[in-house]
Amino acid sequence: MAETSSAAAAAQTDAEREEALDRMLTRLALAEDARLAPLLARVLPYAITSLASATASVRKLVMEILSHINKRVKHRPEISLPMLDLWRIYTESTSSTIVRNFCIVYIEMAFERLLSEDKGSIAPDLLINISNVTEQHQGIILRLVVKAIGECNTHKVGDNVASKYQSISGSNDGLVFADFCFHTVLYQTPPQGVGCPAGLSVAQSDRVTGKQPLKGDTLTSRKLGILNVIEAMQLAPEIVYPLYLAAASDSQESVTKRGEELLKRKASAVNLEDSNLMKKLFTLFNGTASPENIAAELKVAPAHSSLRVRLMGVFCRSIAAANAFPYTLQCIFGCIYGNGTTSRLKQLGMEFTVWVFKHAANDQLKLIGPVILSGILRSLDGSSTTEADSSSRDIKIFAYQAIGLLATRMPNLFSNKTDMAIRLFTALRLEEQSLRLTIQEAATALATAYKGASVVILKDIEALLLENSQMEQSEVRFSAVRWATTLYDMKHCPSRYICMLGASDVKLDIRHGKLCIQPTASVATL
Repeated sequence: MAETSSAAAAAQTDAEREEALDRMLTRLALAEDARLAPLLARVLPYAITSLASATASVRKLVMEILSHINKRVKHRPEISLPMLDLWRIYTESTSSTIVRNFCIVYIEMAFERLLSEDKGSIAPDLLINISNVTEQHQGIILRLVVKAIGECNTHKVGDNVASKYQSISGSNDGLVFADFCFHTVLYQTPPQGVGCPAGLSVAQSDRVTGKQPLKGDTLTSRKLGILNVIEAMQLAPEIVYPLYLAAASDSQESVTKRGEELLKRKASAVNLEDSNLMKKLFTLFNGTASPENIAAELKVAPAHSSLRVRLMGVFCRSIAAANAFPYTLQCIFGCIYGNGTTSRLKQLGMEFTVWVFKHAANDQLKLIGPVILSGILRSLDGSSTTEADSSSRDIKIFAYQAIGLLATRMPNLFSNKTDMAIRLFTALRLEEQSLRLTIQEAATALATAYKGASVVILKDIEALLLENSQMEQSEVRFSAVRWATTLYDMKHCPSRYICMLGASDVKLDIRHGKLCIQPTASVATL
């Protein structure tokens, strides 16, 4: 019908079109509601295509007809509109912008009036060429599709519908749809219905909702339907992985359970060394960096805490993540000092720091190592030696491990001053027993950083070791002996003295320290 109306409108003169529209307006005015739907099937497509006319009188008549239709059908959802005819007009390459703009309004209205079964069948057809549609129209169409998915696909996706969705899987249309689905799964109803949900920008949130907040069962149904459709599309693991992570961290148990299931079954083969994937996950974790010069409504808020915790588990398994400067730096400082951080995130931030110091390339480490080290020291300075909870202990354990790793990979960062040596020996004296082995290991790693130190620095280290060689804590005495045997040779009298003290120590591991001095292993003679 739309093709006939469209062709007829194109062939008519403006006078003939005006006369036809006038007759249609009269018939509409006289038609009873029960007979309105068949009449609208002929009138509405013809009227909308007539908007392409440049004649003011024709456009005026069209607006009168559309105004009359709006009044008649607005509160009568049982009156159907010609959905397929309107869609054909919208997708015709010859349709003008004004025709498409009016078409999309009535497509939205017509789609809402379809039976649920018809919505589910038609929805995937609306995604064809979606990547080439204007952003505003994209949002309208995508919301219609996802609404239909929430109504029809919460429990399953039929084979015929699944094949339609699969047909766009390898195209830009599929990527646009998957991205919208990702944002919908991320969406959580803001408190009091105001504000931007975590993980989204204001623009993304409005695109998902159409500026009408989604709530309760409606939102849950859409998310479950999306998970079923995305599974049916058989997209690459790198595309679906962020979506499944978001679902597995959802506030609704049914969504969480389904997300975790799909993570295990469909995304286990994901390539965590994919730099584009890591960039997307870091953007989700960090949000938009404050200095970036972009509009406020486009700035993405960091993800919520439960999703950030899950993301940290991903980063700690990816070498690409360890080398994703500057995202790595933003992530670590966000965990340790960011607004809304938690003790669990602080712990994971320190664990990720250890991973970064272990796996970052040398050029990356030179950029981020000193900055992250300053953050670690600030964290340690802000902590108490009497903190008893396991999370605080774990944070310190990872912090000291990170210092040890950095000392091994960047000795020049430490060898020109004794600050870190003093800090670790002090920590060995003051920190609780459960931390001392970790600090001792970090101190042992740090000792090697001073092998190339200047005579002045080594002299200061000598005084530090003499002071600590007779301390009450056995870990302090052990480290003093280890440093003495690492940094000085047998001709160095102070280190020989320290080893003599160690040889008579009550602790067996310290007594064995005297055996470590070998003439062939000499480093410094003072």
